[in-house]
This record gives sequence, C-alpha cells and structure tokens, in this order.
Amino acid sequence: MLVSGGIRVATAAIALTGVLLVAAGSAAASPYVHAHRGGSLATQDREQRPVFGEETMPAFRDAARRGFVLELDTKLSADGVPLVIHDALLDRTTACDGPVAERTAAEIRRRCPVDVLGTGDTLRQLPRSSERRQPVPLLRKVLRLARRQGSEVNLEIKNVPTDPDFDSSDGFARAVAADVRRSGLPPSRLIVQSFWPPNLDVIEADPYFELAETALLTLSQLNDRGPATAHESGYEWTSPAWPVNDDYVQEAHSLGLRVVPYTLNTRDEVGAATEAGVDALISDDPRLARRSVAAASPPRPRIPPPPSRRNCADTHAANTAKPIRALRATRRAPRVFALQFKQELRHVESYEAFRTKIECMIRRYVVPRLAKPRPNVVALTEDVGLMTIATGSRGAAARAMLANAGSGVAAGIASIRAAYSKQIAAYEQRFPEMQPLASTFVGPTDTFARGWMQVFSDMARRYGVYILGSNNQPAFRESTDRREIAQFADPDLPRPHSVYVATNGAVYNEVFMWGPRDVRREGPTPLRNVVASNKKVPLTPIEQSLQLSNGPAGGPDAVENLRPYRIPRTRARIGFATSLPAFIYNGPTTTGFGQGIGAGVNPCGDVRTYYMHCLEALGANLVIQDEANIGRWTGPSAEGYYQPLVWMSSTWRAVADPEVSFAYNVTPHLVGNLGDLPFDGQTAITQRGLRGLRGQRDRRRCTYVGSRKFLPAEPEGDAGYLRVYAGRKREFLAVAPWVVSDRPRPALRDISDRLAPGSGDERENDYLETGVIADLPFPPVPRRPNCKGPFD
Repeated sequence: MLVSGGIRVATAAIALTGVLLVAAGSAAASPYVHAHRGGSLATQDREQRPVFGEETMPAFRDAARRGFVLELDTKLSADGVPLVIHDALLDRTTACDGPVAERTAAEIRRRCPVDVLGTGDTLRQLPRSSERRQPVPLLRKVLRLARRQGSEVNLEIKNVPTDPDFDSSDGFARAVAADVRRSGLPPSRLIVQSFWPPNLDVIEADPYFELAETALLTLSQLNDRGPATAHESGYEWTSPAWPVNDDYVQEAHSLGLRVVPYTLNTRDEVGAATEAGVDALISDDPRLARRSVAAASPPRPRIPPPPSRRNCADTHAANTAKPIRALRATRRAPRVFALQFKQELRHVESYEAFRTKIECMIRRYVVPRLAKPRPNVVALTEDVGLMTIATGSRGAAARAMLANAGSGVAAGIASIRAAYSKQIAAYEQRFPEMQPLASTFVGPTDTFARGWMQVFSDMARRYGVYILGSNNQPAFRESTDRREIAQFADPDLPRPHSVYVATNGAVYNEVFMWGPRDVRREGPTPLRNVVASNKKVPLTPIEQSLQLSNGPAGGPDAVENLRPYRIPRTRARIGFATSLPAFIYNGPTTTGFGQGIGAGVNPCGDVRTYYMHCLEALGANLVIQDEANIGRWTGPSAEGYYQPLVWMSSTWRAVADPEVSFAYNVTPHLVGNLGDLPFDGQTAITQRGLRGLRGQRDRRRCTYVGSRKFLPAEPEGDAGYLRVYAGRKREFLAVAPWVVSDRPRPALRDISDRLAPGSGDERENDYLETGVIADLPFPPVPRRPNCKGPFD
C-alpha cells in the first residue's frame, strides 16, 4: 500500500466521554513530504543551504533514511537507459554539455558527474577536485535503494513536447516501465507522475502496475482542469504548481482524487498547504517541510485513562478461563499473548465500549505477565475490528437485528447499508467500479478508523507491546474539507473538524500490527506506529460473495505483502497467514502433507497456490494465524469433514511438515455468535521439534477436541488425507480448552448445537473467552513442558 497514497491518515482528536472529539481550532491533516529531486536543501540557522547534489545517490539515501517519499525524474540516454536527471540537457547540473539523449549511459556516468550542490535556482558549483561530485544515477539503482529501505517513490516520466528528446510514441514510457520491473520495486509503493497524459496511460494500461498510482502534473491551478482531467483519465492524484486554494483541494477530493502540490520551500507555504488539506507536498527542503507540517498539524490525541476494575468486571464474557501459560524466561525471546476474544454487541454500542473491552482484556491477560524488557506480542483475531461497523447511533438498528439469530447477518448488512446510505452514495459517485456489497465496508470508513484502529494504536503505545488484529476495510486518508466532513462524519461527533475518507472502493481483509513506537513522522496518528500489514489472499467463498478484493497473488507486490516482520532485538520473523492462507501449501486443498512443490517452482510466483511455501522462502519462522472461523467448532467443515481435525492441517502442520521449517504457529480464535453465524475454535500455540521433558508422560501430548482418533466411519467421515493429523501431538506447546472437556464426537456435536445461534438452550452463545501465553525462544528449546492446557 502507498503510505502517501492515503491509507496512512491522521486525526486531530482527543477522547472525551468515550467519543473521539476533535479539538477546537486548527485541525489540518498531516500531509506526507516528498523529497523533491532527492531533497537537496536544508535550512540551518534560518538559512537555506544546498547540502546534496540534485538527484544524486547521497540525497536519495538521506531522504530514504529519514522516511521521506523519494521524488525523482528520469530521462533516457542514447542507448535507451533510464537515468535519474531532470533536464534534457546536461549543462545545468553536470560537468558536461549537450543533450542527455546524445550520450550513452556509461559515458554520462563516467564523464559527466553532477558538479553542483542544491537544485533549481539554489545551486553551488563544486570544484573539479571535489570528492562530493557524484555520477548521474541509474533509475534502477535508485529504485533498488527504495526497495531495500521500504521507501515510497514518486517518479516523473520527463517525456514532454517542450523537450528536444520528446518521443510522441509510447516508447519512452515503456522503457521506464521496463526498468521499474527490473528494479523489483513493488508497484504498490510507486506513484508515476507526468505532465504528458500518454505517459501515464502506458502505466494505467499495464496489468503489472495495477497497484501503482498515477499523478497528473499541471502548471497552475488557474483555469486548470487538472482534477477533472485526472478523474476522467482514471488517475489517482493531481499535482499542481503551488499555490493552490481550498476550492481546488475540495474539487479534487470530491472527485476521489488526492492532491500533491509542488514545490514548497518555506514554512508559510507548507503551513498554508497543510491548512488547505493537501494529501502530500513536494519540497526541496524536506526537513523544513516536516517541521512545518508538524507545527501546522494538531497534537497527538490524548489516550483516555485506563478503565477501572469495576468497569472491566462488566466487560468480561460470562464464560472465561485463566490463561494457559507456557513460559520459559529466555534472553530476547518474545512473549506472545494469543487472546481468544468473544465478540458481543454490547461492546460496540460506542467507541468507549469497544476501547474498554479491548483494554480490559489486555489488563487481565497481558499486563500481569509482561516480559519487559523483552518484546511482547499481543495477537488478536481476524475480523476483530469488523463488529465496530455497528458502533453508535448508525449501528443501533444493526445491533438489534444481529442480536436476533432469526434476523441473520444478511439483515444486519442491509441495516448497515441503510444507515450509511448517504456515505455509500457519495462513494459510488467517486468510485463507479466499486462493487455493491463491498460498498457496505467502504461507507463506514470513518467509523473503522476512529474505532478499532485508534484503540489498537493506543494500546501498543500505552503498554509498550506489539498488537495485531484484522478487519475488512478500504485504504483511507484524513480530510479537513468542509464538504467531506458534512458527507462522511459520524453524526455522534459534535463539530468534527476532520473525517476519514476512503481513497478507493477496494476492500481487503487486512491484518495490521502496531508497535510500541512510531515508525513514521507524517500521516495519521492511528497508523504512525503500524509496523507491518498483510492483505489476505486467497479469500474464502464467503469473502468472495461479499466482494472483497484478494491481496496480490504474484510479483514484487505479493512478496512485499508476505514479507516477514523481524521483531527488533530478536530472531523472530513474523509471517501472517489469516485463516485460509495458513492451509495453502500445494493448492486450494489441505492435502499433500510432506510433499514439496517441485524443482524449479517459484513458491512466491502464485501465493494462491503456495502461500505457506512462499512464507517459508521469505524466511518466516513464526506464523501468526489470526482466525475468525465461521461454523460450529465440532461440526463439519466447508468440505464436510470434522472441523477440529481439518484445523490440524494448519496449526499443527506448520510445525510438523518436513517441507517447511517454521518454528512456531500462533492461532488466536474469534468466538461468539453474530446474528445467525457462529464463530468458534480453540486458540493454540505449536512448536517444531518439541520433545517435552525427559520422563514426561504421554498424556501430556494434546490435540483439539474430538481429534484423538481417525474415524472414517463418522457421519461426516474423516477423509483419508486427514489420517496424519489425528492423534495427540507432541508439538502442542499450549492450547486453550473448549467449552467442555474432550469426549466422543456425537456429544461434542451436541454441545456445538446448543451453543449455536437460535438454539434456545441455556448454553446458547456461551463460548469461552481466554488467552494462551508462551515464550518463544529462537532457536526453539526442544526440552520444555509440552501441552500446557486441557487434557483428560
């Protein structure tokens, strides 16, 4: 996802009586800063000085290290090689004269070093003997730097009719596109900009750049059809010369565009742009721009005080259990808290209710057992944020329907669509290709951002932990446009000065992990400390029916989406596998235990087929499998087989299959009925090579309930491929109990039936809320007590 592209948004809010209220006064957004031509200027002691050569590797390295978006230009050499240089002539910035297009790339790099510091009109000539003279960079070299550093790039294709090297065909743009491919930069981290629309049309038409974004550059906002032209052409950004006014920004936003003006080099310019609500800005002095954005933006929202014990007592599920612990204090070993969260509609009556529920779970299961100074990871579940769609007065009708098992989720969705009809209608105008059911999750964008995302961000900061969960939602930005506030703001918020607005109509099932400290300086408070995210791919049939979008299936974006996150000061490399992907080894079934993928097969070539093998190839050693399993836990799976046994083909297989080498699997389960849908499971942590203590009795081996024996004669009938998963397994490090102890499957099925929506039984919706806690050293310690948890 593009940080500058809009999902990284900010809120100028403080929490008051559980509802996020925006502070009075200025409440501008916090636009992202693009380092123009690498960012060659720096203001020191009130004087702006040139510090880097224009568009040189030292400038780009410094900008990448500081977290700026890298803005750069490209021209083609005589031999068709894309170089990073602004002018068609070499005269202004290098030791040579004449057109770039008349010399080979090798000659330019060897004989024509950049012999100036600064950019534009702020240039200082470097002496011939200066060691600061740098070669003109190859485009692919700058893009590889961005790939390594995780930077976003704003790349201008400098093919315009006013230049002597103008190519009226699409050859220039295609050469640049080919070089981007060779660099390996994920297109999702790329904006391509140009004054000449045909250059952008080449990018828009290329499927490889599906997740890249395009920006139309214009010379002035006066008599400028930039927003209209960009919208009609399918571009995502308009990039006018500064100055721009509020009306221009509002027009662009009303068309679903974002605005990134150029080139802003003073405090007053940056402050005015921030107040106007631009989404990003381009500056030769990015450090000055960063300070000026911070000065014009609101302070960080105050985190409300922790709930009292009495408040927390009211949030606990009726059926709870003490956490299952498998602790082994080891230097630098992360401690993982897998929380089995029970969803209840009472916890989304307001923003305050959801915040209180999440923080009370943390205070009950996490705080007493924090392992500081070691890192602590709090893993919540798939769709933990989804229920917040029913927050507040707009969600009241949906809450009433979902509380009635006879109404069903379909009725709840219809109620949400009615409550957010105004917002959905506005988004349908902006994103005509948005799918009808997907719009159900686009309309409440502001609710999602203010609700679960702000809470998780705050909890990570307050308790110094990593915390993760997922939701179905689109990318978004923050807006201070008055018209957008009127369209999209939560009516429960008095006088909001900003609102969260979707930037497209694609909805992903996406897991986010927040860290204890900010990792970016600009953008939204709820997302400044997001350290990793992952879009689910492949999707389940239910998710497909809801018209969610798959994450990227192949190419650099798929690799970027699956790339593990390394927890600082540890060897833990977390890979995310949200439910179905955790079952995908050799295709869309759970068969094939112990079978490789074949020689010469690229495991990341199609992650819909080889998801777990791709995670393995990327170096993940800790799989976090956040789960929201729809169905009765001890009933049949979607394929008609006994569900807990099928689940062994993810949770247990990850640490037992010899074709992969993951050290641990952590699977937190969402539980609780929602309308006519039951969610249930058993949270577990498994470990590869766990042998248990010497002399430990065999009964300490565990499995899920009803999975101790392979039962082909069962009514559901265990399929032959499930035989390997049956029986107690030594790899279970810790597993949560189910609502009853293990017993024959018919009795277990009866309990699931009684728990299910509409059963009318006293046990209806009486699912267990608990947690599983374990220290996970790297490398794993094989001799430790295994199977902490329920057993006969």
